[in-house]
Amino acid sequence: MEDDRGIEDKDFRTNLHRSFNLMKFQIGRILLVSSLYDAFTLEEEGLLSEQISGKYEDMALSSPPRISRVSTGEEALLELKERNYDLIITMPRLIDTDPFEFGNRAKELQPDIPVVLLVMDRSDIPTFYRLGHHDNIDKIFYWNGDSTLFMAIIKYVEDMKNAERDTETGLVQIILVVEDSPRYYSIFLPSIYMEIVHQTQSLIAEGLNDHEKVFRKRARPKILLAENYEEAMDIYRKYKEHILCIITDVSYTRNGTRDEEAGFKLLDELDPNVPVLIQSSHAEYRAKAKELGKVFLDKNSKTLLQDLRDFFKSHLGFGDFIFKLHNGEHVGHASDMDEFMEVLRSVPLESIIHHCKSHQFSNWLMARGEVDLAKKLNSKKITDFKTDEELRQFLLFAINEARTDKHRGIMTDFHQQKFEYPDTFTRLGGGSLGGKGRGMAFLSSLLKRSYIHKKIKNCSVKIPDTMIIGTNIFDEFIEFNNMYESLNNDLTDSEISNIFLNSNLSPGIKDSLREYLSIVRWPIAVRSSSLLEDSQNQPLAGIYSTFMLPNNCEDEETRVEQLCQAIKLVYASAFYRSAKAYIQSTAYITEEEKMAVILQKLVGKTYGARFYPICSGVAQSINYYPVAPLKRDDGIVSVALGLGHIVVQGEQALNFSPEYPKIPQGLSTPEEVLKNSQNYFYALNIDTIGTCYDFRMGKDISLVKSPVSDAEKDGTLDHLASTYDSNDNRIRDGVGYPGPKLVTFAGILNYNTMPLVKIIKELLQIGGIGMGSPVEIEFACTTDDKGNLEFYVLQIRPLVGQKDKKQIKIKQKDIDASFIHTNKALGNGTLEGIRDILFIPPDRFDNTKTLDIAQEIGQFNKELAGRPYLLIGPGRWGTRDRSLGIPVEWDQISNARAIVEASLEDFRIDPSHGTHFFHNITSLGIMYFSIPYGTGKAYMDWGWLTSRTPETKKDFVIHIKLDEDLNIKVDGRSGKGIISP
Repeated sequence: MEDDRGIEDKDFRTNLHRSFNLMKFQIGRILLVSSLYDAFTLEEEGLLSEQISGKYEDMALSSPPRISRVSTGEEALLELKERNYDLIITMPRLIDTDPFEFGNRAKELQPDIPVVLLVMDRSDIPTFYRLGHHDNIDKIFYWNGDSTLFMAIIKYVEDMKNAERDTETGLVQIILVVEDSPRYYSIFLPSIYMEIVHQTQSLIAEGLNDHEKVFRKRARPKILLAENYEEAMDIYRKYKEHILCIITDVSYTRNGTRDEEAGFKLLDELDPNVPVLIQSSHAEYRAKAKELGKVFLDKNSKTLLQDLRDFFKSHLGFGDFIFKLHNGEHVGHASDMDEFMEVLRSVPLESIIHHCKSHQFSNWLMARGEVDLAKKLNSKKITDFKTDEELRQFLLFAINEARTDKHRGIMTDFHQQKFEYPDTFTRLGGGSLGGKGRGMAFLSSLLKRSYIHKKIKNCSVKIPDTMIIGTNIFDEFIEFNNMYESLNNDLTDSEISNIFLNSNLSPGIKDSLREYLSIVRWPIAVRSSSLLEDSQNQPLAGIYSTFMLPNNCEDEETRVEQLCQAIKLVYASAFYRSAKAYIQSTAYITEEEKMAVILQKLVGKTYGARFYPICSGVAQSINYYPVAPLKRDDGIVSVALGLGHIVVQGEQALNFSPEYPKIPQGLSTPEEVLKNSQNYFYALNIDTIGTCYDFRMGKDISLVKSPVSDAEKDGTLDHLASTYDSNDNRIRDGVGYPGPKLVTFAGILNYNTMPLVKIIKELLQIGGIGMGSPVEIEFACTTDDKGNLEFYVLQIRPLVGQKDKKQIKIKQKDIDASFIHTNKALGNGTLEGIRDILFIPPDRFDNTKTLDIAQEIGQFNKELAGRPYLLIGPGRWGTRDRSLGIPVEWDQISNARAIVEASLEDFRIDPSHGTHFFHNITSLGIMYFSIPYGTGKAYMDWGWLTSRTPETKKDFVIHIKLDEDLNIKVDGRSGKGIISP
């Protein structure tokens, strides 16, 4: 009788032989056609290569693809003429050609090359998807900020090429996804691939030997995507014996027309034993799926991805460098660069020669993302060195030099970071950096390339010491504490905070934070960096929480706990009502949002019990409300003494144009200076040694609001202040006169005592070129021991442009028929379907009751039950200074589609500049009208409003409901806007 074990071994050897033929097609070269910023958004300062390398290690591939980037279609075509590529990924808006025309010309040069279009704005999907059903674009994907999508695209293309050959072994299975929405399959595929990776890893752990482990890695399931019924059936028939599962939508095209139940008709043709996940945005299909014995996934679920992961768990069951001698004997191994160098110093020279001959050192380094170093080693030959020992020393020197250079302006992993260099940029944990973190990393890269320090003498321009905690830690925290179910309930912000505060960060993360604080002894800002934050479409500026930590508690463990508390509360802010209301007004769902956290050295110096910078502010490339001679493209800067809290929250700050710095807005007469100049500032209160703060009492509890006279005592007004001479009723520049001090920035703006203006102009230009759009930067300044300016960039974000590019004409007859018109309007286009108006008439407005007014607006917002409305009121909307306007939160105005900011005769407030609220308004496409009082170029007919019969009245706010739609139009080119019945 034949030994059964022998049969199994023979079959295994046969399968093993076949396994080396698995995954024969691998993408080795990718041509990325995009702007510099788009590429950086995908790559996140080179970390994309490391992530790809990690995935390739998991899947036993020899080397990750090389990515070549070009900026234009013509450059790409020239590149395609010179060398072959395996995949083209192009962005939709190429500067010189249409992406579909580019795809056509690319395939003329290389007919078999897959061309993928990567769309970054959800509003573009219908247009490009409708046009994209051509042979010149193989697939359209939607970038949602998760870098795993890039990996999923690569694997998707490879699976298409490899599926037929790999399934011939009888060992590889197929997951068929039937989905025609680029948005959803761009969400699903990365999640499915990660589940496969996790499953493969668990199978590898069960492997009996190294060969079996290699086989199990290569034999992972392939994912194939169909967009209609016929494609799905073709794939099913071809791979019927290899189908692992099918994930199908319900509604998609069948026989050339949309069939609302195509997914159920597909089920009729399937083997009933095949596991099927039915997913749809129509929850009513759940019952039918259950009747058929199939699992149902609601696309509108707040836990969409978790539900998908649960399906895989419930319904579906590279490594170290090995130093060898010529004879195969192992003489050492290394799992990281430190170990590699350590072994390299002592390993026999015979081993070094052996690996150099086959370029194994450079291949291993390439897989780890050390591209430049790998190329450098690859360019050398053994014969270039007089002795074998000289070769060893060259390798050690080259590797050490590369690692040293990598620390300069480059993000370093926390466990590799020794904090040997100033202005470090560190990453703790995997996943994304988040939008704000990505912008910081991008800016760090730009500063390194710009040589700005050579252009501006006697100052430094840099980024504060920064550590970013990646989004994977957020995911692990949520899952570790099993929070998904509880967060789906309708909770208050306070209840959400308590849930997070009562949950625990993992012991490993707490140990890392403890190690971090053992080195970091300075004040820290703990800031949010969500996946969507500071993106080109939805900035979410100021939506999430920021905490300022003195970091001076006497007890070391208390310092750690305080930092953990701040991090958990930043996480919690992703689920607050204001954040949810904002996200619901965008194309995203709350579960798509993930949170990274930035720990950043606070800029400033200690002055007694206060810690603060001499100034902070926001600079924008665009001035939305220019006053002659200022122009829109001259930009605008809002700056203040102390912490930037006062600027971004819409309180009293100084505005000036970097092109005309000697003409600050609103400070042309002594009376205006006295009325509009800053009279207080914010600082970090560090007079609590041994006490520490409990941030459950509020995120601003560590801040102190001090009068400007305190700054005079601190000696921080020399470059910033002027003196009011009451005898002559004049403003004297400088502080060397008796009289009250006024924050005018006269020394800097009039006499250039510090190169602040020059730095800002340079940075706006550098940032604009790098991002390919106008930008906004937040900054803070202090001085070094010699009194020279130290300028720190805290963050950079693109200014969101007008999404509606059509030309709008506003004629004189439109103005004549309007009850509101202005030349200071934001947005572009025509609003339809608005019949409701909420407004605060002047006789009901009381700037001491603005918080009550905000609450009334919030009540109306709920009562209108989703109906869009026009919101009109005096002063600044969303300001935190209640005396300057109405401090509404996002959830209180979530259905407002047009907002009017009006000045009154006795309440004239400068328009908002640089505030987080203002930036979010523009990004959401909400039309915004500023009505200055008495200019002759703007008009507000309060009489028309008050003459309408109210639908409802409250103490301050009146609701009008009209019989016809309002006519709301804004010409984005001129800034003109009108509202008429």
